[in-house]
Amino acid sequence: MESNAGTWHGRAPGRVNLIGEHVDYLGGVVLPAAVNRHTEVTGRPSAEWAVESRVKGGVAYLRAIGEELGVQPQGVRVRSEIPSGSGLSSSAALLVAVASGLKPEMDGREAALACQRAEQRATGVQVGVMDQFASALGRRGHALLLDCGTLEYRMVPFPDELDIAVIDSGEHRSLARTPYNQRRREAEAGQPNRRRHVDSEIARVHAFVDALERDDFTRLGNLLKESHRSLRDDFEVSTPHVDALVEKAWAAKGCFGARIMGAGFGGSILALIERGSEAALKAAVEQPVIVCSTADGAFARANEGGRAA
Repeated sequence: MESNAGTWHGRAPGRVNLIGEHVDYLGGVVLPAAVNRHTEVTGRPSAEWAVESRVKGGVAYLRAIGEELGVQPQGVRVRSEIPSGSGLSSSAALLVAVASGLKPEMDGREAALACQRAEQRATGVQVGVMDQFASALGRRGHALLLDCGTLEYRMVPFPDELDIAVIDSGEHRSLARTPYNQRRREAEAGQPNRRRHVDSEIARVHAFVDALERDDFTRLGNLLKESHRSLRDDFEVSTPHVDALVEKAWAAKGCFGARIMGAGFGGSILALIERGSEAALKAAVEQPVIVCSTADGAFARANEGGRAA
């Protein structure tokens, strides 16, 4: 929302992907949720692009989204509850927050696509559209079932009895310095193990939605465990350290299941836990844990609805 002085403000949430890892850029279905950790931005026209941000490469992100939106250089201040490298997609939240401040009237899908292109331009990593879509169009009390091939989506109720926990593995990496793009090329080329993960993960997304609709928490947890094994063995994006933490989470009281999340090669772990069992999980994994609930995306209220995926 712009002020008369030319100052504008934007706000966008981070996201988790409940299930559907490494299938978004292949046109598969995914199930992310916007979460209640936000990035807020304040900006105004400037002689050159400038940003105060803890997100690495902040100026490159800002310049890239500015070029996508066709706006003049801006100076931007950033305040964020999303730690960089936490697995909550601080980069997508930054881009979507800036887009919502500069062009609040945009259609949420178009904003998400512009932010995806901006991140690809800024980093050289061919990221999919899921992170930006969830940050733009997620809905409180729901996950978002998204067909990344058609961009059709629908909201899936998320139970109040569950919390989403994000565990910092302590292993951090720049995607540009990992085999992320190589894994993508192998999957696109139909390499058998990579393709087996993609096909089985898409099936797990649909099974996960069915389990959510039935409040079958045990099934949700088992699907997360299956997803981790597939990411470890078929897509090969886990690490021994992450595998050990995932197994500790599986054994924690109140934890239904856990898996490596995001691009992999370190990073964070996603766990679904019974509300109130945060302390038991922290004690089991002995690593920093962020406990989240679902939230509205930056463009959610302006983009009610969505076609069924």
